[in-house]
Amino acid sequence: MTVRLGKVGNRVQEGSLYALLFLLPFSKAAVEILFGFIFFGWIFQRLDPRTRTDTLWLRPALHPLAWALISYLSVCALSIVSSTSPWLSIKGFVGKWLEYLLFFVMVADVARQPMVVRRSLRILVYSATFVLIEAFTQERYGNGFFSSHRLDFFSRMTGPYENPIDLATYLIVVIPTLLAFATVRRRASRWPLWGVLLLLSACLVRTKAVGAWLGVGVGMLVMILLKTAVRKPALILLMTLALTGGGVLSLGGRFKAVVSKSDIGMLDRWHMWQAALKMIGERPVLGFGLNTFMANYLDHWVGGQQLPRYAHNCYLQVAAETGLPGLLTFLALLYLFFARVVAELRRLRPNDQSVLAGLTAGLLAFAVQSAVDTNFYALRQAALFWVLAGLALGLSSRSVSPAPQASPVSRQKLVA
Repeated sequence: MTVRLGKVGNRVQEGSLYALLFLLPFSKAAVEILFGFIFFGWIFQRLDPRTRTDTLWLRPALHPLAWALISYLSVCALSIVSSTSPWLSIKGFVGKWLEYLLFFVMVADVARQPMVVRRSLRILVYSATFVLIEAFTQERYGNGFFSSHRLDFFSRMTGPYENPIDLATYLIVVIPTLLAFATVRRRASRWPLWGVLLLLSACLVRTKAVGAWLGVGVGMLVMILLKTAVRKPALILLMTLALTGGGVLSLGGRFKAVVSKSDIGMLDRWHMWQAALKMIGERPVLGFGLNTFMANYLDHWVGGQQLPRYAHNCYLQVAAETGLPGLLTFLALLYLFFARVVAELRRLRPNDQSVLAGLTAGLLAFAVQSAVDTNFYALRQAALFWVLAGLALGLSSRSVSPAPQASPVSRQKLVA
């Protein structure tokens, strides 16, 4: 019975992961529901004596990353004690950060199994295709095929998301990942995927989200520097996006505004960052409490719209809510994750190297954009990051061990 329970738990997790990757751009409810399925599948495996210890997280090499994760969650929990709104902090801890990081932990274990990452990327292609249908029907008819989001509200493409920046966040993670996946496909199946990538890139330009463009630029540069088989396609795509994006900004007269403090978007962010710094200065140790930035924003308002708002800089918001210890442990978590996957990349088979380089580039693009937007605080965007981070970590664990060298005695026997 217990053996069967472990197998059932594994199948539930794997199937739920595929469903999550497909539905994530379209439904917040799907993220919450499928988290429950993955979690219960994970619990089933822990109840099975034969699979209880079958986890990446017991490997000594992952202990620093595990301790960083535990340390960040501990600081988040401590911030509840000093929170200005304890109930908001408890909800943020259980319903946001604990859920996101459990996604990371659980998906990493699922992804180390053979073929899971490949199947996940195929599902990502199908999902991205439906995102394209939604985006282009919105562009053509004013309303998307699956949702009621209107194009004329922002005059920028939003697809299945409520605003163009959220769509751009999805795209900058998915484009490098699928670019890498395309390079490891058979030649006959590459061309449809190149077409999907070209259209996704056009959607990214149409969002006019400069922070996302900056993020994907950094991600592509890192992909090139990793010197895998995907670096040439990455260089071509980077140059194409840079020229197209620059042309769009120039034609729209927004190029100077982007780097100017007089631009409404930049000025608004500057005010929000000043408010966040003011909050950090007041409570540098444990902050105002997890999930309370919006509740305290108006008390520290310095300009712009006088409404409860996010900081539009995830790192400043982490520090404002959980203090400098929270920011340091969060940055340590991100650093140790990226350091781990990059260190293991060279030990993988060539195709897996390319896929891992793409995942790393997309996740790094997300982290860069988070310095000017709300990525880690939006449900679908945060879930996308931590789920794909789990895929990357699981893939990196499948490194090819070097062939054992024969001892001198063995060599003599072979020669004889």
